[in-house]
Amino acid sequence: MEQQKTPRAASFLLVMSWIYIIFAIGMIGFAIFQLTNSEIQLTFRIATESVFLIIGGALGILAGIFGLVSKNLKRCRLIGLMLLAIAAVPLIINLIAGDTFNLYWKNLAAIILPFLYLLAALFKRSVKKPAITPTPSNQPTAEQLSQYAAAPKPEPEPQPQTTEEEVKPEPEQPQS
Repeated sequence: MEQQKTPRAASFLLVMSWIYIIFAIGMIGFAIFQLTNSEIQLTFRIATESVFLIIGGALGILAGIFGLVSKNLKRCRLIGLMLLAIAAVPLIINLIAGDTFNLYWKNLAAIILPFLYLLAALFKRSVKKPAITPTPSNQPTAEQLSQYAAAPKPEPEPQPQTTEEEVKPEPEQPQS
């Protein structure tokens, strides 16, 4: 039984797609927990972080599904760029607000996953299929044939024709 080998780039995209689906579900659950938990004080930072986690999680599930089943990698790269931009918005908000590192480390971690997904989609795109090299043969190529077709063919030289009159048998000499 032969097993079909998949290139590493294709395996990397499949693994990243499954990881993204799992983490996207976790991101949505964490965002809903932040928004509904009464012990957490709802601030602008937490509200924007939760909204972007929900949007990123929903797109992350979609990106994971596209990475698993899509033949069109342009769609995967586009969603990867969108996820990267969505993950960067809360980080930029926290950096502008001047929050400490222990408040925005989650935003840095949320950027790594879309970056790896985008990297996997780019790697799979750049996989080159083995080129079929023609085996050299004695058959002329199309280019060579076109040269012969364009060039006028030389006329064959006329062969001297011999007739029976021209061919005279030598008389036999008597043997002594």
